[in-house]
Amino acid sequence: MQLFALYNHSEKLNSSLRFYALRVPLRVQKDAGLITEVDANWLDHMTQHFSSGALVRYIYICYNGVSSVDSVFIFQRSAEETSGVSYDAIVVEQWTVVDGVVVKTDYIPLLQSLAPYGWRLMCVLPTPIVKTNSDGSLSTKQILFLQRPVLQRKRKDFKVCPSFSILATKKSVTCVCCAFRA
Repeated sequence: MQLFALYNHSEKLNSSLRFYALRVPLRVQKDAGLITEVDANWLDHMTQHFSSGALVRYIYICYNGVSSVDSVFIFQRSAEETSGVSYDAIVVEQWTVVDGVVVKTDYIPLLQSLAPYGWRLMCVLPTPIVKTNSDGSLSTKQILFLQRPVLQRKRKDFKVCPSFSILATKKSVTCVCCAFRA
């Protein structure tokens, strides 16, 4: 049995959406009792879901002691099995400054550089990884998950030279052996 709590939704629930969970195993490295690295093959585990039209909506990670780490990724996709939409995804690790008890995030430069290409920030995963900067301030690592619909590649129309099977694109190209013009 799975139970999902959804917030910030309209009065009418959209019945064409389906939510489901995926457990992703995480590797945690520790040094002197502190977590120094949290890693998973994020894209390896989730590519199948992205290509079937799923969006990451929430990630929950619970650090349960010395070596036990539970992670649950909540996905959303159309209830229609053949929606025809698939997604590309990228995962970005970003260090953010800790000021007192507040984490000062600045995603604006990253988002401004990726937004023109269709990338949307879907989820931010805070980690317990903390380092001290050269000025004595603290930073923490956050993992950002971005997605966009798969871009359709432009198909080039090719023509073939009948004499030597030389490929030519639609640009004006003339074969020197037989004057075949593409």
